[in-house]
Amino acid sequence: MPATVWILNPSYRDGPFQLLRMGWVARIEQDQDRHVVVHDTRGEKHYPVRAAAVKVPADFGLQLLQALDRARRAAQEADSDRVVAARHTEDSWSWEVYAPDEVPPAQSEPPAPASSSSTLPPVWQPPPPLRAPVDGPHGSFVPTPKGGMPLWVPKDQEQKGQEQAEADAVTE
Repeated sequence: MPATVWILNPSYRDGPFQLLRMGWVARIEQDQDRHVVVHDTRGEKHYPVRAAAVKVPADFGLQLLQALDRARRAAQEADSDRVVAARHTEDSWSWEVYAPDEVPPAQSEPPAPASSSSTLPPVWQPPPPLRAPVDGPHGSFVPTPKGGMPLWVPKDQEQKGQEQAEADAVTE
């Protein structure tokens, strides 16, 4: 009997699993949610890797096909079955090829990526509305109270305006 290649499904977590024979694979795809989907010759779908807390690579379905080819060659050379399983590290995913008696225990769910931790970046808040003139390169920037276009007051008029405001304050 020739050696067979199997896909461990699901291949990265504990619990019930199944081995899908490579010879029964009709199609491999990866959907927009990055689930790797294997269709068998009976029309059933199998999910060796579903998108988890850590996103799998965008070409992980293609990488499965490449791993199946490596496993097929290894099975022919050793005249022994091979098992293909998805494995993850902190920052990457890969398909690994094992002899049936060398398949390591299932991994737990991958950790959440560091960028999606509970400490989200602060949300940008617009500055408070301006109520007083702000010094600018050519005078003061004066906001308009009704939200129209702001005005620039030339420096020489700015000094006259300050003198007038001081005189008004003295006379009151």
